[in-house]
Amino acid sequence: MPSIVPIRQARAFRHPSDLPKDVWRALLQNEAVASVILPFAKKALNLPRGDDQKQLWIALYDDAKNVEFVLSCTKGPQGNYPIFIVASKTSAQIAQEERRGKHLADALLPLVRCLLEEVPPQRVFSVFSIARVTEMFATLFEAEARARGANGIQAIADPYYDATFTFCTSHTFKSPSDAMSSPSWSKDFVFTLRRADMSDLDGVKAMCQAFSETSPPFVLDDAGAELEARLLIHNQQVWVHVIQKAGQEPEIACLVATTRESDNVTAVTKVFTADHWRGRGCAARLLHRVCQEVLQKKKRVVLYVGNSDELAPARKVYHKIGFHGLDWSQGQQVKDVERWLEIGFKGTTLGHW
Repeated sequence: MPSIVPIRQARAFRHPSDLPKDVWRALLQNEAVASVILPFAKKALNLPRGDDQKQLWIALYDDAKNVEFVLSCTKGPQGNYPIFIVASKTSAQIAQEERRGKHLADALLPLVRCLLEEVPPQRVFSVFSIARVTEMFATLFEAEARARGANGIQAIADPYYDATFTFCTSHTFKSPSDAMSSPSWSKDFVFTLRRADMSDLDGVKAMCQAFSETSPPFVLDDAGAELEARLLIHNQQVWVHVIQKAGQEPEIACLVATTRESDNVTAVTKVFTADHWRGRGCAARLLHRVCQEVLQKKKRVVLYVGNSDELAPARKVYHKIGFHGLDWSQGQQVKDVERWLEIGFKGTTLGHW
């Protein structure tokens, strides 16, 4: 008896106002994980229809007509964003389905084909999702692009980003230690934690540029760093840790930015400390302050932290503040705390995020 292949349907939308209620519902039900798509989609509701060719969302429905994946292919102030994919299931659920013979490739292939019907393959410079989805998408996209004559498209072996998605709530958020709020070295300095304003433009610009240099290939030039700094300050999305020693000019030691916000969730998208201020607890102090302020209005603060050994100190800081699933010695699994990957493609036109 022949096996029955589930029928899946991929539907493309060029304006978020066209997204059906079930797609919005799928994103809102998974609001924290959907932070890579949902905030921009809500903001894009105000975009004119003339921008239609710059923005694209694709929903994949399973055979029961449930939304299985939502993909975004959108453009921001600095250029095209990566392909973001939000899954309605966790990695563990996807793995369990695969063991039962429900292959992820069968689910993602209609999504890949629909994307290639809407945009040229050169637009897809990278994809970011939970690790298993990213890896399968990259394999399928490379094969489908070549089948359409784009022979130069090739997945890059080393991921652009290998990270853990984590979150903090008011229940896990921890009170600051005395060392965090009043460190021993502070007697010689005055420090201020606050939202940045336009008087901080040069300092924020320098920090944005330095941060981008740690995230190749998405390195900002001088103009790009200034644009990002202006947008962050104008939108009140950046906090600074300012330190001043007697008789000297104040200096921005650390920066925290939050650029994706929805009804119940705010995403921290940038944490950076200047080299010569590291080891003084600046990032912990400022991020704690930001989380404290955000959690007065939101249910969750989310962020991605890299999985490399060199970022172990950052993971330790976030764990102490109250972010879930970062104490790897415990070996515990926390719902929504997942490994995410960004895989890039050769033969494409690089964007920025």
